[in-house]
Amino acid sequence: MRFGTVAVAGLLIAMSAAQSQEYQHKVRLEVRPFAGMYVPSGVQGDDFKSATTFGMQAALELNSYTHVLASGGLTNGHSKIGALISDQSKMWQFDVGAEFNALNELGSHYLLRPFVGVGAGMRSYSFKDSGLDTKSCAAGYGSLGSELQRGSVAIRLEGRGFVTCFKSPFNSETTFRSDMSFIFGLAYHIT
Repeated sequence: MRFGTVAVAGLLIAMSAAQSQEYQHKVRLEVRPFAGMYVPSGVQGDDFKSATTFGMQAALELNSYTHVLASGGLTNGHSKIGALISDQSKMWQFDVGAEFNALNELGSHYLLRPFVGVGAGMRSYSFKDSGLDTKSCAAGYGSLGSELQRGSVAIRLEGRGFVTCFKSPFNSETTFRSDMSFIFGLAYHIT
């Protein structure tokens, strides 16, 4: 519930800031479904396997070079933690962030928008074994990608590198970890 409040507040602040700008660009909403691959690294790779991930982003295009966004995603994964009876796990990722892009015209119909982004939020881990509570912790990310747009529709490729804290499902031990997601998505620009 706290995440939803923070996400809505962030989007409202961004909208009011955009409206106070002197440029004539209209703030536009984008809806971005995505699917891809979750790839754990380092210690995270010792405890989890690569898995599919999917989710949705909502973004506000403040001007031709800046977006604010909220994302939610689910990774249906498999744990390598030996003490678990079932290896099935779910990771829920929620975050808010910003993207900064270049804008290149490709002919008269296409726009190429390479971008970098940054954001923060939380990740929750849920394990199938009974008696284990869902654990949530802070997460931050940096992203790199590109969007190829024609009219109001675009295809997107994005790589995100995450730094997260991880709370053990068995005790109160908390560690910091890293992983990546490589996603393919669509963007629909609502005018």
